[in-house]
Amino acid sequence: MSRELRSRLKEALERKRLSPERASVAPAMRDKLDRALAGSLHEARQEKAAQESDRLPQSPETDTLSSSAYTAERLADDDPELSSLEGAFPIPGREHETPAGSIFKRTWRVSLEKLTGAEALDKAEDGAGVLAALLDNDSLERFEPGRALYLDTETTGLAGGTGTYVFLLGLGWVEGNEFVVEQLFMRELSEEPALLHRCREIADRFSTIVSFNGLRFDIPLLDTRLVMNRMEGDLGARPHLDLLLPARHLYKGRFANCRLQTLEQELFGHLRQGDIPGAEIPGLYFDYLGGADVRNLMPVFEHNCLDVATLLSFAVHFLHLCGRPERDPRALGGMGRLHMRRGNRRRAQELLEEARRQREATYRDLRELGFLYKKQGSYGKALEIWTALVERQERAKRFVPFDVVPYVEAAKHFEHRAKDFARALTFTSAAGRRAAASGWKGKSPLRRSLVHRAERLRKRMEQA
Repeated sequence: MSRELRSRLKEALERKRLSPERASVAPAMRDKLDRALAGSLHEARQEKAAQESDRLPQSPETDTLSSSAYTAERLADDDPELSSLEGAFPIPGREHETPAGSIFKRTWRVSLEKLTGAEALDKAEDGAGVLAALLDNDSLERFEPGRALYLDTETTGLAGGTGTYVFLLGLGWVEGNEFVVEQLFMRELSEEPALLHRCREIADRFSTIVSFNGLRFDIPLLDTRLVMNRMEGDLGARPHLDLLLPARHLYKGRFANCRLQTLEQELFGHLRQGDIPGAEIPGLYFDYLGGADVRNLMPVFEHNCLDVATLLSFAVHFLHLCGRPERDPRALGGMGRLHMRRGNRRRAQELLEEARRQREATYRDLRELGFLYKKQGSYGKALEIWTALVERQERAKRFVPFDVVPYVEAAKHFEHRAKDFARALTFTSAAGRRAAASGWKGKSPLRRSLVHRAERLRKRMEQA
């Protein structure tokens, strides 16, 4: 057990977080936490169940997610196998036995028709080859969203490392005309081996794992926990589609951020109401370990389930964009820059020009298009881009960060091609003023280069 978690458990005991109505179970809970602090794997579930059954009312066998009306329509835990554990646990679910012990399992099911974009699941894999090339990941060339495992974790901390536990694991997959989300909840720290065993058991059924920032957080954390429990950790070696990568490539700078819920709102128009912030989730679990009602964690179950279900919609969305970028004009520029990065200049130019035609091109998109025109010798079109970018900077100085490139490129064109030294000096002087206003020091390489260019242009004007 990590020092951080150990200190949190001690703090829970010292502050006596149990409320008066739970005073009858305080000694048992204190004994259980003491065993956890000592590193014991002793099973105390039966003792807890016997004491809590008299004071906790039973939840209904089925619930509807309550974070928003959209949520209620999309997802419902209508699994016929779902039921409470006869008073032992107040959240609907059932016990699942593994060779490493038992774990609490909760299953949600939703029709694919209710998931945005999932109705075109059968045609989505057509864009897999393009997606694999753009992300430079050959393992995704035959990616099929209907045969992948969608994964999201809720943890005791956001920093990762050996002291962080995965207390709730959401695993989703397509089953017929439904999307199934199985959640594994660690009622006690001693149930971690069972959770990890079940995770690995399900992962073995699928060829690809899909996540959101899983390559940097979820998968390394799960592999760490597997190693800590002396179990084989190989999730990181499997083909993986981290949806955060295409999201950033296509939409960074266009939306407020590239968080999962922000993308869900911007791309699909779905705003979660009452959803729990991720930063509050670890604290709720620590409160539960300290004796708080486990039903306080229901918003966490709902949050996790929605995140897993949204992964399928995102995967289908990005695959369709690879085949038909015009489906979302906001992604045209990002898709063009991705093609440019992979050396496909012709396709990049087509997409960037289309983004410009539809007035969806960002400053970064136009700058990339200007260099494309320059490389292919279309200097007139490139100059049109440079002057447009300069005008944008001059018109909105307070809101557009200074970028010297279009000034210099325009000056180069008038000096070396048009032989219009006066126009070249105009752009150079404007760049110098903007550099000074932006805080560039007089001896910086940028300022020195602008001063040198201006002096050369003045001499050429005198000679002319």
